[in-house]
Amino acid sequence: MRRKCYLPKSFDELRGLSEEKLQFYWETFYTYPMKGRKAKWRPLWYAIQCESGRCKLPEKYITRLERYANNPDKYIERAHKNRYALSVGTLLTKKYKGKIYQVTVKGEQEYEYEGKIYPNLTVVASRICNCHVSGPAFFGLMERKNGKS
Repeated sequence: MRRKCYLPKSFDELRGLSEEKLQFYWETFYTYPMKGRKAKWRPLWYAIQCESGRCKLPEKYITRLERYANNPDKYIERAHKNRYALSVGTLLTKKYKGKIYQVTVKGEQEYEYEGKIYPNLTVVASRICNCHVSGPAFFGLMERKNGKS
C-alpha cells in the first residue's frame, strides 16, 4: 500500500529535493534499489505524473522511452532505414516449386512483379506462395545466424 505524501508539481522541484526526500519518493513508488541521484529523476517524475493523472505504463516502455530520450537521432534513423539497401533496377530471382520468379526493384518502397507494383517484398512473396511469408526471407535477404547472408 502506498503512503500518502505531497508530490512535487514540476520536474525542477523534484530535482531540487534533498537526498532523503528523493529516497523517500523512490521507496514510495518503486520496490527495487536505484543508485545515483540523477538516475532516479526521470522514473520518479514519470511515476508522479501517472499518480496525478491516474495512468500507468509498463516499465519496459519507460526503458524504451529513456533510450529514445538519450539518443533520438539513432532511433529515428533506425526506424526509417532501408534494411536491405537494394538499388533501383536490382532483379531478385527465386526458384519456388520448380518455377522461377523475378521481381524488379523500382524504388525504395516499390517492387514490380508480373507488371504490377507492390509496396514491399512480403506482399510479393505472399502472392507467390498463396500464404503469409516474410518477403526478405523468401528472397534470401535475411542474414543467417552463422553470419552469412
